[in-house]
Amino acid sequence: MYKIIGANQAEYGPVSGEQLRQWIAEGRADANTRAQAEGTTEWKPLREFPEFAGLFAAAPPPMAPGRIAPMSAPPSGVPATVPNYLVQAILCTLCCCLPFGIVAIVYAAQVNGKLQAGDYAGAVEASRKAKMWCWIAFGVGLVTGVIGVIIQLAVGLSGMHQ
Repeated sequence: MYKIIGANQAEYGPVSGEQLRQWIAEGRADANTRAQAEGTTEWKPLREFPEFAGLFAAAPPPMAPGRIAPMSAPPSGVPATVPNYLVQAILCTLCCCLPFGIVAIVYAAQVNGKLQAGDYAGAVEASRKAKMWCWIAFGVGLVTGVIGVIIQLAVGLSGMHQ
């Protein structure tokens, strides 16, 4: 069993050697992907494990310290597309709540860039946050709209009794 470090710098695993071989074949892990064998404390590139060394045609040069190999594909059984919620964020900004809508736009704009960089987990997280801020902007806009209508009705009714 092994643990690996993904593109989002999160640990994945424990996974079996067979699962790691599948990830290598799919391009989700490469020779530079940092891994830790069960029962050890050392993290090292997969190319340094004898059981995986033969799976890499020609090992690329080592990555700079602190860098990790991205996992360019989503985990098995997960959709490959990630919604960015940019349209919803723009509509919430224009129609509901400007400050929270802008936050939603910022997160929505990050989704496609993270996907292109191979950071699937980061793209999913940015998508989740964009959706959350869209709902917050919509909710705040709805509540303030209802309060505005109530105030206008109260002012209108009080003017009728004078």
